[in-house]
Amino acid sequence: MISKTEIYAAKHADLPGILQKLGIELVQNANSYHLRQHDSLKLFQKNGIWLYKWWSRGGEVGDGIQYLQRYLGMDFYEAVATLSCSSIVKPHTKRLPSHMAKEWQTKKWQMASQKLIEVAVSNLLGPNGKERFLYLVEQRGLYPRTILHHRLGWLPQKDNMPSKLLIPCYNSQGNLMRIRFRIDKPKKNQERYRIRKGSSPSSPFPLGVIHSKPLIIVESELDAILIAQEAEDLSAVLSLGTTGNKLTSAMICFIKEKIPLTMICLDNDDSGKMLTNRLLNDLSNAVAWPIPPGHGKDPGEAWKTMNIREWIEQGIMKHKKK
Repeated sequence: MISKTEIYAAKHADLPGILQKLGIELVQNANSYHLRQHDSLKLFQKNGIWLYKWWSRGGEVGDGIQYLQRYLGMDFYEAVATLSCSSIVKPHTKRLPSHMAKEWQTKKWQMASQKLIEVAVSNLLGPNGKERFLYLVEQRGLYPRTILHHRLGWLPQKDNMPSKLLIPCYNSQGNLMRIRFRIDKPKKNQERYRIRKGSSPSSPFPLGVIHSKPLIIVESELDAILIAQEAEDLSAVLSLGTTGNKLTSAMICFIKEKIPLTMICLDNDDSGKMLTNRLLNDLSNAVAWPIPPGHGKDPGEAWKTMNIREWIEQGIMKHKKK
């Protein structure tokens, strides 16, 4: 349930500043603003609350929460979280009408995806999945119980579809939002990773992210699962999926306000280094904590030659605020 304090903070938030962070272009006019593309929509402050009025739409008036709901497609919880820089857990998820819902939010996509996961888990645990199961254990450092807990699976080759690992990803409310595939033997110039059609491609994959707990940000979902296995009592973990994904303004606000320490451990390559610098600029509580030289480019490689848990402990101790 959303507290009155969070709603109060959302209504009194700097709406123009937040909209600009979301990429919306505004033009300032004295103490008010208007949209660059629609100058008939005005933003103004009254009694400490930023309001909008859209003259060309019958003089429609609303506050920041209503604006984010009506014109940015957010639900009430997302709008309040974005404006108040908080993380709000929904008591239940309301299914949107089919013409408004993103495909992964629909009942049809969820049911089909859950069936696919069940088939993939059965395949991985069967005789034909032995090689892939051993890959997860021997090459990725995952315990059998971890593989089962996260419902990792495998799909054999079928027609023109290559064989692949299946990695389900859930959001902070526990809803399936993405299925990522890792192709076993990609062809030349073929991408190693794909996602199931209709999945949310850019949403980060959180594991154990809560208030006041250190956080480590990684790239791969399998790396995130490995870190959660080794040190879930020490640190939460957030997988970005790829370096092309970005944190939303609500996520940045939550991390800055609620997380005491954020350690960034992206792949030791050019794109990983570029995103690390961007995150260090966005997150005042963040530090770079890459895999030490000589141990590979990511946790999935490093676990073979170093203790992941001790590495995380060292990062927390080194950067812990006194």
